[in-house]
Amino acid sequence: MRKIILVCLAILTLILSASPAMAAKPEKAIIIYFDYSENIDTEGMAIDAISQASIAESERFRDRGNVLVMVDLLKERTGAEVYALHVTEPYAPKFEDMVDGAQTDKNENRQFSFAEPLPELEDVDTVYFLSPIWWYTMPQPVRSFFQQTDLSGKQLAYFSINRGSNNGNILNELAEYQPNTEIIAQYSLNAMIDNESAEKEFTDYLDTQNWLSK
Repeated sequence: MRKIILVCLAILTLILSASPAMAAKPEKAIIIYFDYSENIDTEGMAIDAISQASIAESERFRDRGNVLVMVDLLKERTGAEVYALHVTEPYAPKFEDMVDGAQTDKNENRQFSFAEPLPELEDVDTVYFLSPIWWYTMPQPVRSFFQQTDLSGKQLAYFSINRGSNNGNILNELAEYQPNTEIIAQYSLNAMIDNESAEKEFTDYLDTQNWLSK
């Protein structure tokens, strides 16, 4: 009799462990990015100028391309949803006109507001964040996001493009703004390389990462 009871308990345990209700919750991830050329003031620009600028070989649009190259690769690898940060007060369309104002924003810790509600992150386990590096750190709109958002208990991977400063001071800032978040990865790509080279370098990097589900 005792043996029959033990067998029944073993069978019941197997059934419960296989039940969908008892299965472990699958990890949920989101890709959030800030891209300069998606945050420019196009008012007064001719349609032709905008369309030509999108394929221009200028430094600014090489930057744009490499951010989006990484976004696309991460989406392909993770299947995560993608959210783009858009500020309510866009930047000047010329990089050289934007850059000094961006430094002032940084020095004054200007708080940006966003055109769309920020994503709901309560059920998110992992955040993949991407942006350019401006003045050796994250752009001020990105800083505003991290100051306005609580990622406690989540994992965060930060990917960027830079013009010689690597990830700059980002890790120190993240430790300040998100002290209860686990940084699982950080990587910065040269902003000046072409899209094809950027895709290869970032793909090679992702292939070495054991935190990434493939």
